[in-house]
Amino acid sequence: MGQDKGLLISGTSGDVWAEIMRNKFSEVSMPSVLSINSLQKESYLRYFDQRYLVIDDPKLNIQGPVLGLLSTHLRYPNDDLMVLPCDMIKLNGVALQKLLSDYAVIRPPAIAYKADHVEPMCAIYSSSGLSRIISLLNQNEMAGSSMTHVLETLNAFYISIPENWKLYFGNLNSPEDLS
Repeated sequence: MGQDKGLLISGTSGDVWAEIMRNKFSEVSMPSVLSINSLQKESYLRYFDQRYLVIDDPKLNIQGPVLGLLSTHLRYPNDDLMVLPCDMIKLNGVALQKLLSDYAVIRPPAIAYKADHVEPMCAIYSSSGLSRIISLLNQNEMAGSSMTHVLETLNAFYISIPENWKLYFGNLNSPEDLS
């Protein structure tokens, strides 16, 4: 998009995308925070109270979304974490409720949706699984640094995405995706 997608303004609601995604958590009665890097803090404080922001922990030797996930885990070490990206704004509460329900029954170290590919940014990561990832990282035993690699390392359980739900999982990555 050429800019921070979390701060793009929806033409429909007038909310920034990060707020739209925070509202998805309220559809399933869950509290939420936003994971950001230190360079984003000032911009996000224009829209969100600081208590809802988790800044990437500079002590963690990893980058990208995994850094945000692990930084959030360090702030909330006893909580299992549902992760959503800021650019999957078509996602609905039914899909999130299915994710939560399956997680509650199966109790895997991680659970994510999968169709043609894994959706690691629409997933739940257990606190024990994330503690294991931190331990591997601290021992320099993390073989990869992607969210998909974290899911693989944790032997995640995957939920098949029904054909009629695939549109919910589209990431909006370019201006062309908006039309």
